[in-house]
Amino acid sequence: MPEFITDNLGFIVIGGFVIGFIFMITILRYNLYMSKFFSNKKFRINSAYNLEPTEDKRSFALTIFNNNVNDTRVIAFGFIYKNHSLNYHKAYLKENKLNENYKVVIQSRDCLEITIDANELKILISDINRGSRRVGRLKAYVADSSGLTIKSKAKAVKKQLKQLFKFEYLADKEKKALIRAQIKEELKAKKDKRKFEKRQKRQERLKKFKLKLKSIFTFKRRKKGL
Repeated sequence: MPEFITDNLGFIVIGGFVIGFIFMITILRYNLYMSKFFSNKKFRINSAYNLEPTEDKRSFALTIFNNNVNDTRVIAFGFIYKNHSLNYHKAYLKENKLNENYKVVIQSRDCLEITIDANELKILISDINRGSRRVGRLKAYVADSSGLTIKSKAKAVKKQLKQLFKFEYLADKEKKALIRAQIKEELKAKKDKRKFEKRQKRQERLKKFKLKLKSIFTFKRRKKGL
């Protein structure tokens, strides 16, 4: 046996090192999982963009996960934009047909989700911007009954809002171009009408002048015939 160990000492050392390394990684991963499980960071917020192709309906989904081991009551959630809180707590109650005094509680390891109409949010952002189509810093947030507020960047929502404002700009640009083309066409039609009327008047004056000349020559011929 000692001869076997001596002959294969290098392989035994390498094998022991590999096993020890795997064991340490397993322990670290387990500790990381347990630290997350018992984390004091209560919430994780996800915000995403949804499109229903058959109905051409655009919306945003705001999902709030309760990472804590305890159930948590939330009193406000939504978006923060330029120091304005867009709170969808009442909208959530209405969407789920709940009483206004209903206490919204997210159970441990569970989540809350609300669907927000994309155009409605775009209008709110536009009002805050006072008509500007530029989208500034946008964050999703949630506040619990103890006063703790967690914020998270709403990148997907902000990106899609930019696209919606871009589509609106292009639509307005196309609409204005059509109006300009229509006005130009109307002005051209009016100009052509005036030209036609002037031409008609000239032709009528010329016709009257010819008739007058004809009547004069006819009168002279009759006079000579007498």
